[in-house]
Amino acid sequence: MKQILNIAILISVLGLFSCQSANDISNSLDHQVPDCKSLTLSANGKTVVIPDSISSLLLWGVIPQTNLQTIILPTLTVSKGDTLNVSVVISDNVALKTADLSYTPWLYDKYINFANPQGDIPKTPKSFTFTVKVGVPATAVTTPWLEDYYFNDGSSMKITQSYHKLVLTVIDVNMNQRIIPIFVKVQ
Repeated sequence: MKQILNIAILISVLGLFSCQSANDISNSLDHQVPDCKSLTLSANGKTVVIPDSISSLLLWGVIPQTNLQTIILPTLTVSKGDTLNVSVVISDNVALKTADLSYTPWLYDKYINFANPQGDIPKTPKSFTFTVKVGVPATAVTTPWLEDYYFNDGSSMKITQSYHKLVLTVIDVNMNQRIIPIFVKVQ
């Protein structure tokens, strides 16, 4: 009898701690990464709109077929000292948490925390237009360089790289992450 009482108490205690609201269950089942509705690059009076169907494929890059292959990507060409305008419409079905655009060789980083925003940035929006002006440094590399491309099996090959890869990382409130690569060519 004592064992049955202990089991009943254990089940009731576990039942109390395992209760979740409908919102908790709904949010924890969110496995959808944030969306990139449109990516617009502009500089020198030129504008390029890269659709999401292409930008999601660019994350994985174009798989090289031979050593020292030159890869051609849809992008904009800018000059040293110019300002590159980047505009990305990002959204999520629950809410956005952070957005971070960075490129280490140019010492550039723009971070927005939607949970604790500053200025006129909304708190945890479902949709947001991320716009930044990136100064292209006078020391930016303009000639193609050799870069190692690594395959999933660990093997690698050399490719001729001529694009600088800025990375926009968007995270929603459920920690789903979307990485949006932004390739830029400097002349």
